[in-house]
Amino acid sequence: METASGDFDNYDHPIPSVMYITTNIPGVGVNAEDFESEFTVGCSCTEICEESCSCVRGTVNYINDRLNPEKKSGLILECNPACSCPQTCKNRLVQRGPLDCLEPFQTPAKGFGLKTNKFVSINQFICEYAGEVIGIDEAKRRIEENRIKKEMNYILVVSEHVGDTKMTTCIDPKVFGNIGRYSNHSCQPSANLVPVRVEGLVPRLCLFASRHIEGGEEITFDYGGGIEGNLSETVCLCGFSGCSGFLPHHPI
Repeated sequence: METASGDFDNYDHPIPSVMYITTNIPGVGVNAEDFESEFTVGCSCTEICEESCSCVRGTVNYINDRLNPEKKSGLILECNPACSCPQTCKNRLVQRGPLDCLEPFQTPAKGFGLKTNKFVSINQFICEYAGEVIGIDEAKRRIEENRIKKEMNYILVVSEHVGDTKMTTCIDPKVFGNIGRYSNHSCQPSANLVPVRVEGLVPRLCLFASRHIEGGEEITFDYGGGIEGNLSETVCLCGFSGCSGFLPHHPI
């Protein structure tokens, strides 16, 4: 079992035209000030952040550095720079960085993929899917441009319901991305995509193992976030029985 490797890592892109980033950056259609705004109030905990912590909000986010299954569909806030708890706080997981056992590799038919060379436990944090955070209109424009040019579309669209508010986050790692950009879709994925907030309102889209993953296995997730009935024109090559036949498409 490997642990996260810190805010920075030693990964390099096998595609020279891709610029490596460690976490999201603001892109077209996003207010840079809103993107860069940080929580001004943090918890006042001095030791272990437990259920009473204002960031944890009643149910701990992580148990033994694993995502708490009860929090997969709830709002996840990590402790942030405004918090008084130490950097060793158990509610600071994603911000430590990705696992150091990940490896991009050339697949037979899907281009590059991402695999782990070490065992990964269920609910363990793997990495972010990071890139340019862009507005919905810009996401629509780029998706259509990719379709016309018959180019690979990497844009990920995730919608959340936070209270009575629906929040949609669009991330494009085509030019600026991290190690997570190489993870492929699967109709029977090995990882779940979970929004986690660290510094502010814009979430980090994080991959957590949905089952135990053996060394040498591919890291995959559902591009549609489990939303059924919305399929693109791109053929799915995941190879599993029960495959939908086409990659999912988020309706934006």
